[in-house]
Amino acid sequence: MKQLLQIVFFCGAALAAVAQRTTRQANYYGRPAKVRFGAKVGLNLSNTDFNRGFPTPAVPVETNWRPGFAAGFTLQVPVGQRSFSVQQEYLFSQLGGRVSATGTTYTLRYLSLPLLLKYGVSRRLAVLAGPQADLLIQANQQVGGVSTDITHDTEERSVGATVGLEYFLGPRLSLTARYVHGLNHVGLGQRSAVTEFKFEAVQLSADVKF
Repeated sequence: MKQLLQIVFFCGAALAAVAQRTTRQANYYGRPAKVRFGAKVGLNLSNTDFNRGFPTPAVPVETNWRPGFAAGFTLQVPVGQRSFSVQQEYLFSQLGGRVSATGTTYTLRYLSLPLLLKYGVSRRLAVLAGPQADLLIQANQQVGGVSTDITHDTEERSVGATVGLEYFLGPRLSLTARYVHGLNHVGLGQRSAVTEFKFEAVQLSADVKF
């Protein structure tokens, strides 16, 4: 986990260094003339899909989506001479899900690190896509009103693919909608009692650039 953090922060620093040499004027709201820092806050709607675990359960597991939130900082830099930019994000993100049959609710809090390639379709609209790494901070399981800390029984890494749209209200403020599709199995429990799921999530957020 420490090595992954070092790689991500190194990439962010390298992007900032490259951006310092870029002086072209922006041709749309989403492509800055130079490096821009920002902040974002938003809502997550997520699900723990146990039917995509390994091995696949003999009886399908019905789950419900759960609300959460995300907040943090962004670093955006232009790339080349076209309407491309790269955005690194550092977010505190709450995800989770609920198993309908047992009423078990999972709440997982992560340091989320999306690395997104952004393309300006027009002055107001951009599409974005890229990988997202999530590092577990804390996890809870709630059954029958009783909450249990399961941080040490939960796989500490989650990796996903992100795709979305960003609409610019102005040069500084934008709204973003994105979908995150979990790629790796997240294990719950220990040894022979491990069950697995994959995340899926929708995020709506407001972003401000400085």
